Amino acid sequence: MNAVEIPPYFWGLATLALCLLVFPLLHPTNRLHRLIVSGAAILSILVYMGWRLVATLDLTTPVAALLSIGFFMLEVCSTLGGMLVLFVLTRRGNRSQDVARNIRWLRTTQPTAAIFICTYNEEVGILERTLTGALNQSYPAKVYMLDDGHRPEVEALCRRRGVEWLTRTDNRHAKAGNMNAGIATLAARGEMPDFVAILDADFVPLPNFMKRSIALFKDAAVGVVQTPQHFFNPDPLQHRIKGHLDLPDEQRFFFDTLLPAKDGWNTAFSCGTSSVVRTSALTQIGGFPTDSITEDMLLSIRMKEHGFFTAYLNEKLSLGLAPEGIGEYCTQRIRWCVGAMQIVRSADGLFSRRPLSWIDRMSLAETLLYWVGSFPFRLACLLVPILYWTTGLTIMDAPMDQLAAFLLPRILVEAFAISWYSNGRIMPLLTDTSQLLIAPEIVAASLHTLLFPGERPFKVTNKGGDRSHTVIHWKLLSRFAIVLLFTAMGMLVSYCSPLAPTFFSDQKGVVAFWSMYNVLVCIMAMIVCVETPRRADERAPIGGTAVFSAADSETVVQLLDISSSGVAFANEGGWKVGDRGTISIKELGEMPASIARITDNVVGAKILLSPQQQTALTHFQFAGERMRTPDVSTLGSFIALIRGLALS
Repeated sequence: MNAVEIPPYFWGLATLALCLLVFPLLHPTNRLHRLIVSGAAILSILVYMGWRLVATLDLTTPVAALLSIGFFMLEVCSTLGGMLVLFVLTRRGNRSQDVARNIRWLRTTQPTAAIFICTYNEEVGILERTLTGALNQSYPAKVYMLDDGHRPEVEALCRRRGVEWLTRTDNRHAKAGNMNAGIATLAARGEMPDFVAILDADFVPLPNFMKRSIALFKDAAVGVVQTPQHFFNPDPLQHRIKGHLDLPDEQRFFFDTLLPAKDGWNTAFSCGTSSVVRTSALTQIGGFPTDSITEDMLLSIRMKEHGFFTAYLNEKLSLGLAPEGIGEYCTQRIRWCVGAMQIVRSADGLFSRRPLSWIDRMSLAETLLYWVGSFPFRLACLLVPILYWTTGLTIMDAPMDQLAAFLLPRILVEAFAISWYSNGRIMPLLTDTSQLLIAPEIVAASLHTLLFPGERPFKVTNKGGDRSHTVIHWKLLSRFAIVLLFTAMGMLVSYCSPLAPTFFSDQKGVVAFWSMYNVLVCIMAMIVCVETPRRADERAPIGGTAVFSAADSETVVQLLDISSSGVAFANEGGWKVGDRGTISIKELGEMPASIARITDNVVGAKILLSPQQQTALTHFQFAGERMRTPDVSTLGSFIALIRGLALS
């Protein structure tokens, strides 16, 4: 009796069907379900990597062996990092219930608190917005402006708002040195608070930020409380793909999915802004660390070594500015990479003899593998198809039926698992694009810092500024244009030209699919390299009506949204560009206005706010949480991505 032959695609279809049947029945809040999902993904990865090791390495020639083994080693590093993430995701912390239980303790003990706003070169308008949020807290806290820019205009702002302006004689150790100087000033005066909050200059705390965060310090072992970073402006990818409110920003997976999981293992760490620190614990560790340019992460490690941990409160309690351009995005990520590598090489690092638990060391290993594993692997994946089309060399020697049996199930299970955990907060296409935009710089920075881990200059991520002109990053764009050209030409020649080489293997179809994905990534990256103009100020939705007064007439208009420089209302006819008058809004009062643009449905007017009205607007925008941030889902993100690519 003849055996039934199983077609090559059977295992892929079976895996897909199983995922579609099982994953909807599981819930991320169930610990057992999280174990099942991560276990299935890790098992599929191990099966695949075992097959890769024993059955796919091409050792026929020295060159083929070098390429095949080299790519496999990169894949091992990247995959190991992914497996560690899947392991961490088996738990999930939730501190909100602890906050609710601790509010009574907070009201009874009334610990003292301060807020440090750290600034260097940010615009006064950005600082005033942050100051307004800091002064509008539901829990009493004294506010200090720590100005390393030594600017008279910032001093004048602080004087006007009743906030103390602190500077120092030098800028040694950048932000960490600035905060240490602030702590030293308060200690010398005998005014040391029990807790101090850290805010970057562009992060506006919502009214409950201090109250909700400090409540977690009832546990004497809590040294730092970190809250998530949310952004009310689009990052470079969201801006160019026109999907700010539907697409996840580049950090959503980290703050909404990964950091809560790390908190479940007590390995969450400080991310700088939007955090609160116990000053007695800070004193024990000798202040904010200055031997890494990511002093925030090292702060949590030092706290751990002294018996304190970082608690992560996953609630939207502050809103800030995402990097608005590719240059700023690259500067920020390189700083994070260099800082992480400095920590890995330090006395507090992965192989430290200091009292760090195995889970803390595993967390450091995951961080190391993210920077030194995933970025080189992404670059290799971009370049390997070109090598195939031009030379015929492959990085794995495997027939199609084995690829379908081992590679396809691994991809499907892992993709379903990450989507299930994140609910659309991570999309492979967006992740690959954002990483490849900076991959060469990250690879160079990580290797250089691991080999030469000396002191590095702290580069501030510029926020604000003039974004009214189109900027083309030609050098970066040309990288992707060259990769796109070679990939597309190699594919076209191999399929369409009678002069096509004959050395292609039976993996030609797989590499063609791989190449088409790379082409799409290159197109997205090239789109992002062309920075189109942005609004000077982000707008918040506003309902209700206002009265527009011009000459001898008054018109009631239906409000839509508002910023510090303009207001939009419904177009009900009778308007023309250039109309001038005043507009009276309940929350702000009366202000000069002029019609600047008209569409079929919307009228946009420029407005001029007084300082008091600007403060009132900030209260309106942030105290009521009217500034919108992305509310993503897997389906919504996918639809937004397709729509955005079509519009771009």
